[in-house]
Amino acid sequence: MAVPSSGALDFTDLQDEFGGSNPISISEYYRDGGLVPSNNTDVPTSGTVSLSDFYGAVNQIGITASAASSANLQTLFDAVASGTWAAATPKIYTINSGTTMGILTAPASMGGTLVLNNSGNIQGVGGTANGGAGATAMTVQSTGITINMLSGSTLSGGGGGGGQGGTGGGGNFVSSTPCSGSSPGGNCVLTGFGACDGGDANTYACYSNTNGGAGGAGGVGAGYNQSQANGSGGSSGGTSAGAGGTGGNGASFGAAGATGATGANGNRTNGSSGSGGGAAGRAVTFSGVSAYTIIGTNSGTIHGAYT
Repeated sequence: MAVPSSGALDFTDLQDEFGGSNPISISEYYRDGGLVPSNNTDVPTSGTVSLSDFYGAVNQIGITASAASSANLQTLFDAVASGTWAAATPKIYTINSGTTMGILTAPASMGGTLVLNNSGNIQGVGGTANGGAGATAMTVQSTGITINMLSGSTLSGGGGGGGQGGTGGGGNFVSSTPCSGSSPGGNCVLTGFGACDGGDANTYACYSNTNGGAGGAGGVGAGYNQSQANGSGGSSGGTSAGAGGTGGNGASFGAAGATGATGANGNRTNGSSGSGGGAAGRAVTFSGVSAYTIIGTNSGTIHGAYT
């Protein structure tokens, strides 16, 4: 909807667009006076006002966010009035202080403008243990969107998960010392001649291999409804084998997870390297739009890339 942009106007046109009570008075329709929003810059805020000032004037549609793990802005605005997302109607999405939102998506084909006033928190999903990547907090696919980061607000990509610790090196130890007139075979070597239990049998040393300890799990990254966690310690290895490396720490918002530690060496083989941490989530991911025209007042805190 909008007030017609040409031709004859009457009070009904204003009431249909902006509401109001009967009997109608034009003084009800000053800009920023309670009915006509500030986007209608041709409408005076006081003094003389005429019907022709309202050509093309349009009401704004505003939505106040409720905490949720994800939200599609097209779905929300079209639920208010079908077709609102594609229409030229100015749109305002408000996240109040104390409200935390998960992933926000602003799909393609938006008409008009959208101002997102963020006084709360928008957070991407944190990376899973053992190298999971952090997720984007907001995906923007339409032009005409301004994100106002108001005082105390945050816009945060998920932190990457820590990498798994490396496996400890293998060990090798003497498991038995049999006496035999001939080699027992296997992993046994001759260590003495005619010197077993005071007799003439030969002495053998038989060796067994042991496995290194498993690497510790990496910690999860910070994200929506998920706190950052440090990696856990690796398991102990067998006799003469190395312990597994400690898992890498999960990252804070908008940062990459830490690499897992290398497993300790055994006396047979060396420990393996830990796996890499997960990538940092972006604060905003753009598709087909310029990043540099999106971010508005930056009084809050942004964690992660947005350009």
